[in-house]
Order: sequence, then structure tokens, then C-alpha cells
Amino acid sequence: MPRRHDSLIPLSHQHQHALALAVIIRRRFGVENGEDAWLEEMLAKAQNAYRAELAGHFEVEESVLFPEMERNLGKLDLVAELLVVHQKLHVIIKGLETNPALSGLDELSALLEAHVHKEERRLFAEFEARMPADEALKIGREIDARLKKVCPGI
Repeated sequence: MPRRHDSLIPLSHQHQHALALAVIIRRRFGVENGEDAWLEEMLAKAQNAYRAELAGHFEVEESVLFPEMERNLGKLDLVAELLVVHQKLHVIIKGLETNPALSGLDELSALLEAHVHKEERRLFAEFEARMPADEALKIGREIDARLKKVCPGI
């Protein structure tokens, strides 16, 4: 796999964390200790990941990366698709608070995994192929600064 543009590395690292959560849920790692205990643990992991990283990650993409890509590259249908998925992920996470069900975790896992792959393979590829170098560096600095504010523990 080619090396990510430096401007996207912080977001890519967070994608790795999101994928790890999705895979743990999908593969049921740890369920042998009892499904109820596993479900409780995974719900806590999902909620903690959302609070610590995912919500801030989405905010940075929505307030920095997406608008800057469209400002520099023109309207991108892919950005609209990704925004819809961000909203769906917010709804799923909030729904798990009131309805802590395995089906909700499975939905979160599948959607999160597909979403990360779409951003990495399509959005980031578009950024790397078309973004002017000076703009890419400027955007990278803004992404880094914003992530430090909204995800300080990461």
C-alpha cells in the first residue's frame, strides 16, 4: 500500500482505530467469556470510541477536509455520501444508548468498516491525486490543529 500523504496521516491513524473496533465486533473477539458480558463490553468500547475519537474525527472531516476538498476540487458527490454516513453513524451510536442490542453493534461495525474503506480508498485517493501541494500542506496543518483540540487524548 502506498504511503499516505502527510496531511492525511492523522485521520488515517484514527481510521485504523475505527477499523479495529469494527473487526472486534464483527469477529466476536472475547465472546467466549459470555455473550452478555461481551455485549456490555463492546457497547462501552463503542461509546468510548465515539466520545474520545469518532465524534471529533467526523467534526474535523466535516469542517476542514470536506469543505477544503470541494473548495479546491469542485463539488464532490462522494462528500455528500460520506456526510450521510456520518449522520447514520451518529444515529446508531445514540440508539445504542437507549437500545443496547447486538443488532445495533453489528450495524455499527458493518457501516463503520465500509465507511472507513470508502474514505481511505476513494476520498483520500482523490485528495492525493488532485490536491495542489501547497493546499494539501495547509489543509494538513489545519487537520492536525483541529484534531488536537477535539481529540486531545489521542
